[in-house]
Amino acid sequence: MKRALLALLPLGLLALAFVVLRHELRELHGEDVARGLASIPRERVALAVVCAACNYLALTLYDVLSLRHLGKWLPYRQVGFTSFVGYAFGHNIGMSFLTGGGVRYRLYSARGLTALDVAQVGTFNALTFWVGLLAVAGVALVVDAGQGAMSALSLSPWVARGLGWGVLAVLGVYFAACAWMRRVLRVPRLHLEVSLPTWRQALEQLAVSCMDWTLGAMVLWVLLPSGAGISPLTMVALFAVAQLLGIASQVPGGLGVFDSVILAALTPAVPTSVVIGTLVVYRIVYYLLPFAVAALMLLGHELVEHRWWGRRRQPG
Repeated sequence: MKRALLALLPLGLLALAFVVLRHELRELHGEDVARGLASIPRERVALAVVCAACNYLALTLYDVLSLRHLGKWLPYRQVGFTSFVGYAFGHNIGMSFLTGGGVRYRLYSARGLTALDVAQVGTFNALTFWVGLLAVAGVALVVDAGQGAMSALSLSPWVARGLGWGVLAVLGVYFAACAWMRRVLRVPRLHLEVSLPTWRQALEQLAVSCMDWTLGAMVLWVLLPSGAGISPLTMVALFAVAQLLGIASQVPGGLGVFDSVILAALTPAVPTSVVIGTLVVYRIVYYLLPFAVAALMLLGHELVEHRWWGRRRQPG
């Protein structure tokens, strides 16, 4: 039964990927794509693709940190492959803990990891994600004080700063707990041991997650016209807040919510049609292109791993 489920899992994920891709492509209107491409120089589109590739490369470090914390060792080529496919599916399909977790369970279980191991990887990754988000959003709220990039939130300066300092205080408590709480929580029934990262691992989480957020923001920033009047630092702050609201909406990729925040922050300094076209190209570069590549990679992996045209390959 377990072997049958593991064989059917990638088929289900690939079928779901096809449905999502078809839906997202149907939502893209040809005139919007044409307008977006026409307003953006090709070299900027190419630079956005490079930034997106670097961002997904940074995302693979989430799994590297998680597996190191668990005391599991796997070659980076296996970890990077699994992490990239998992994040590409999670970003586009939504419910990333389930979709990305399904990909990870299928690929990591072939390398000896259990379902509990995969669940712990997902939990540690989520923790790393929020460490960077709290840092970026907290600094943005304190520095920007509800003005500029944060004006879309309609917060008064003192409320924005108060929220920012509150967010940074939560992050400070987390770092203090990592430094001083070394107790291991044991769950005998599950044969599970859970512990907080060390303070060094917490710093690594902060560095990796901030790199992730910065590179993700740069994908959008390089697509904006040169006269947009928004600095890279402001773009990172705006991107973090827009993504946070998109995550709260539970819509895959924050579709609609993320876009409305960016649109409100950039207009009227940038014409509405240009911002919409830019967002369309951004979604193609950051979401659809990696998703299509990840689906092909997973399909190729399953063809080789299972030898659907012949005898199943033995795990190496």
